[in-house]
Amino acid sequence: MKGSFKLFAFILVVLNSSIAWGQKIPAPRIDLNFNTKWAFFRGEAQGAEAIHYDDKTWSAVTIPHTIRLETKHNGGNRNYHGIAWYRRYFKIEKSAQGKRITLNFEGVQKNCEVFLNGKKIKEHFGGYLGFVVDITDKVKFEGSNVLALRISNLDDPFTPPGKAEAKMDFNYYGGIYRNVTLVVTNKLFISDPLEADKIAGGGLFISFPNVDKKKATVSIKTHLVNQNAEAANLTLITSIKDKNGREVAVEKSNSALPGNEDKELVQNLTVVNPSLWHPDHPYLYQLESKVYNGKELKDVKITSIGIRTISFKSPSGKADGFYINGEKLYLRGANRHQSYQHIGDAAPNSMQLRDALQIKKGGFNAVRAAHYPQSPAFLDACDKIGLLVIECEPGWQFFSKDSLFVSRSYRQIREMIRRDRNRPSVFLWETSLNESPTPEFWAREAVRIAHEEMPNDQLFTADDFFAKGRKCYDVCYKVVNEDGTDPMPDMPSLTREWGDTWMADPQKENGLRASRMYSPKGLINQCILRQNALNGTPLEEEGGYWDHARLDANDRISGYFLWSFNDFPRGTEETTAFCGVVDIDRYEKFGYYQLQAMQDARNPVYGPMVFIASYNNRPDLDSSLMVFSNCDKVKLYRNNKLIGEQTRAENAKTAQFVASKGGCPYFRFNTSKYEAGELKAEGFLDGKIVCSHTVKTPGKAHHLEIEIADKGIQPIADGSDMIPVYVKVCDKEGTVVSNTEQLQSYKLNLTASGNGTLIGANIPRVGVAEQQSEGGIGYGIIRTTEQAGEIVVTASSPGLISATATIKTVPYHGKYVQDGAHKPWRYEEEESETAAPVKVNNGASMPPAITLSSQMLGVNGNDKAPELDKLVDGNARSIWRPQSDKLPIELKIDLGKSFTLKGSKIIWGKDSDWYTYSIQGSADGKNWNDLVSERKVSGQDYKPVIYDEAQVRYLKVKLSEVQPEKSKVAIGDIELYGVSAF
Repeated sequence: MKGSFKLFAFILVVLNSSIAWGQKIPAPRIDLNFNTKWAFFRGEAQGAEAIHYDDKTWSAVTIPHTIRLETKHNGGNRNYHGIAWYRRYFKIEKSAQGKRITLNFEGVQKNCEVFLNGKKIKEHFGGYLGFVVDITDKVKFEGSNVLALRISNLDDPFTPPGKAEAKMDFNYYGGIYRNVTLVVTNKLFISDPLEADKIAGGGLFISFPNVDKKKATVSIKTHLVNQNAEAANLTLITSIKDKNGREVAVEKSNSALPGNEDKELVQNLTVVNPSLWHPDHPYLYQLESKVYNGKELKDVKITSIGIRTISFKSPSGKADGFYINGEKLYLRGANRHQSYQHIGDAAPNSMQLRDALQIKKGGFNAVRAAHYPQSPAFLDACDKIGLLVIECEPGWQFFSKDSLFVSRSYRQIREMIRRDRNRPSVFLWETSLNESPTPEFWAREAVRIAHEEMPNDQLFTADDFFAKGRKCYDVCYKVVNEDGTDPMPDMPSLTREWGDTWMADPQKENGLRASRMYSPKGLINQCILRQNALNGTPLEEEGGYWDHARLDANDRISGYFLWSFNDFPRGTEETTAFCGVVDIDRYEKFGYYQLQAMQDARNPVYGPMVFIASYNNRPDLDSSLMVFSNCDKVKLYRNNKLIGEQTRAENAKTAQFVASKGGCPYFRFNTSKYEAGELKAEGFLDGKIVCSHTVKTPGKAHHLEIEIADKGIQPIADGSDMIPVYVKVCDKEGTVVSNTEQLQSYKLNLTASGNGTLIGANIPRVGVAEQQSEGGIGYGIIRTTEQAGEIVVTASSPGLISATATIKTVPYHGKYVQDGAHKPWRYEEEESETAAPVKVNNGASMPPAITLSSQMLGVNGNDKAPELDKLVDGNARSIWRPQSDKLPIELKIDLGKSFTLKGSKIIWGKDSDWYTYSIQGSADGKNWNDLVSERKVSGQDYKPVIYDEAQVRYLKVKLSEVQPEKSKVAIGDIELYGVSAF
């Protein structure tokens, strides 16, 4: 059920949970929980939409649900791809006759067909935006109804993102992975904007034409529908209440509404001395809409609103940053993927809230919802706790001119704006297909549609500056020339992604991707490179890139968004993308605390912090110690002896641009030698110790400890809620036994009993009940049952003392849809031999790479062109760039003898650029055959291209185009695979 946050107790939940069937005075709007008691089958099931289909062998599941639980590191297109079916038996009480009944799906990945009582009633395309199904005239009020969904997460080039998962930067996990509700209203009602399908209309459209500290005008356009045959004597009363429930504004409108017609009413309310919404003080009012027919209450909706105004220009008109309520705010954001360990995208509201809380606590005031609209629950949390959001249309390095793809991409722009236009958190709309070669006609129409849907001065659209449609957008990412100059000072600018490179090898522990499964060396080096980037370096070897726009060194940039908040698996690569400041399981890395230090210690939202980036267990690393803090001064002690103290002012010179933007560079304490024992850092403000952090050298593994990672959110016994747990391998003193060498691990066994279950416990393949620790940490997710009580979690490991922890769940006060009659199902989803196979595409087996040397290469007829060795040195981070930018560019390769070529691989120098190239082969250098016809690929498309050509000695690699504008040819490596013909 939407909004089941115990911590924040949203008023909508309180309203819904107080409603029950059978009241003498029927409630005007009833939202029922439709998440429980579903049957599931993985694979095709012919005829499963039929009422009397035999589903007794299916599994009993709860929504949110993923098609298949996966291992932690499940990249490389290894997750399930195929068809799955869901069935739900339910009853509707006779008291609902004459009412309007709809099903609300928040997210189904990715395409689905909906059947009710054997008949198809809906087809939906796209996995990131919800949809509404009106079942008023289709349900039975006697006996059971049968709802069935056939779902496909197979590749679909016509539905954005459109790209095949094997080439994607994330995964299509599939399933009914967000909440489902059944809504009962009268036939005079406020519409749902996704169902109403009205331009700049449907539901409530709330705007703030005039806002200052003395008063704010709140304009509300309410769409009312009368599905009765009789006319309604309509009264709409709209009131605004403060956080104490005190009414601060009210407006009453009367109107006749004929039968079977709809109408929009516009009301303007004034709030005197408004509390304005800001990330540091995210004040929410409650807007209450009551609809009457005469004196009879027919509908009620409660909407949280935040009164604020935003701009990307100063009061004097300069594009020098981001402004909220007239005040400049530097945006320090992170990109967030919605996926989690094992469960994929299928996380409940509480997990969405925990992510938002963790992002906020990590020193961020903004988040980019990459690369798709995310859960309403996540955005609810951003509204509540104060995180500004870039909302993104689904897309990543793919565009199709097919009319169906184009129309669906436009449709998704409309729907994401309709769904989230009233949110104070959403400040920028990425109405573009991320890093995709979209033509100008598409971009122009995308921006036009966005402004049509939200026709006021508070909607801003965004795309990359050098994309073809840059003239259309309101804000551009990465507004910078390669030489560091500003190509368009009047264009508002921010950096949507920085702090990562796909070429990083986490196992080498010297790059921008790092994991605790290796050792602290990588975690430390990741921080060093990221500070370099923040401080403005454009050099890749130092952690930056020219199009990051120099980040903190840019005087007029609005801010930045780190890639990324969390690690995540990708379809395109088997190795997990270890670019997060937290693991896939959300356990914090050193980099999390590095970004915490970017916020003001005197801002009560964040407060003072100090953190030692060390486990004090590596003599080769821990004689020079890195400390993060936003305090005035830091003191560091080793075994109660003062190592040294440094002031923030003194330290600022180590990264002057970071300091100039209000952040704090890391402190370095160099010691003459390493000592095991205890490290202690103290942070000072105004001469007083305000925070401290202690690190102890781990001893021998002794026992396990369990951390219930609920972040203060009380688990609810609704059958859907989930609680993360960490299992820690500890020494006798309770210190986590972190790695000193790569891939050190302990075998862990995890169980749960009582009023909850360990997700995946009965599926050995997933690696939950029996797993290996990473950096001394294990992980599991507990799902609650519908019965409140205690859940006992137990962890054990050979030779170590076991651990037990208890989770207490509280009763759920909402109401469920009544279950229908059906046969019993299994109560733990298991592997099924009848399920459709997983389609894996990891590439065909290739022969060894041919040894190449720079002497074999030439460029545009020049056999001695400089730096050609970078193409064949086996180091993808050493980038070759031709001396001339003039296209086409032709590389010629002489292998010295004939080979039977089986394929080739080009590793491009920039992951977000697009390259058009071709390859020809020849035996004699005169007669040429096409091996790769003209092919347009993104910079992350570096998997081998397979062909089979005999008698090849000479090759020509022709590069004819690079996009976007001003991009240049850049190649990391070229590899050829084949067998000598001799």
